[in-house]
Amino acid sequence: MIKRFERLEIAASDLDDAVRVYQSNFGFTVRRQAGSEEAAIAIGDSEIRLRAGAAAAPQIAANGEGLMAVWLEADDVDTVAAALDRAGLERRPVRREGGWRVLEVDPKSANMTPLYIFDRRQ
Repeated sequence: MIKRFERLEIAASDLDDAVRVYQSNFGFTVRRQAGSEEAAIAIGDSEIRLRAGAAAAPQIAANGEGLMAVWLEADDVDTVAAALDRAGLERRPVRREGGWRVLEVDPKSANMTPLYIFDRRQ
């Protein structure tokens, strides 16, 4: 069902500081476009995405800095949705986001972690 880990999103109140932490403490190469409120760290074919500004503000206000979302790729989100339904887990309807179909799992069903499962089907 799930075929790979896509990315972790981490909320940061100060993106410059977060970038410094990941570069100096862990030796990661961090990609960031000038003026952007996001930065990315590639790890194999997955990534850690640091997010600040408006995208991270609700997370920071509610829970502080830290893990904001986990993204997993599946062959077919409909199959995953059916399995979640059979297990009695809460989820939101499948939606389109860019070229992906995205299934959002209710955090209460995933140890209070925002979990997104997607596929690339048209």
